Amino acid sequence: MMIKFEDALDIVLNSIQFKLSTERTNINDSLGRILAEDVRSDINMPPFDKSAMDGFACRREDIDNELEIIEIIPAGKVPEKHIGKNQCAKIMTGAIVPEGADCVIMVEHTEITGDNTIRFIFDYTNNNICYVAEDIKKDDLVLQKGIEIKPQHIAVMASVGYTEPLVSKQPRIGIISTGDELVEPSEFPGKSQIRNSNGYQLIA
Repeated sequence: MMIKFEDALDIVLNSIQFKLSTERTNINDSLGRILAEDVRSDINMPPFDKSAMDGFACRREDIDNELEIIEIIPAGKVPEKHIGKNQCAKIMTGAIVPEGADCVIMVEHTEITGDNTIRFIFDYTNNNICYVAEDIKKDDLVLQKGIEIKPQHIAVMASVGYTEPLVSKQPRIGIISTGDELVEPSEFPGKSQIRNSNGYQLIA
């Protein structure tokens, strides 16, 4: 009586006595490899309070007042000014929220009232801020050892500066196709023969 495939696989895997050694590889060459150690974040993510949208960073207590624009903050720039009473900074998505501000009002929810002033024209706004470490804290586990590295895992590794992943060395295997009926694909099979297609499928 034949045993089930799953049972046969368990027997083979449980009989393996060796462990694969490991090696460091470049992140660009790691696709499809098996990660051999846990990966933890080396930074908070986000690493700073950042704006979730284009708009104006201000103090919530002032949003019913006319606001003076004192600075423009694109993504990648460190704010230079502190937001005070009835002040705001024009801010882009992903930029650092300046000190003193506790919300970002969407640009679509404002109107220009002067050369350098705006007013909030909606009844309510969310904070619209992605706060420091709200996604991942420094030293948080981001990838677990034993996974097969896929494109999304490479993105995670890049985001935490893990550029030389430790992976299991690739095993060397041999495939032997047996049977008197088998001939190579380059040969024309005889009356009782077939070409060895399964062996080439396994190699691929």
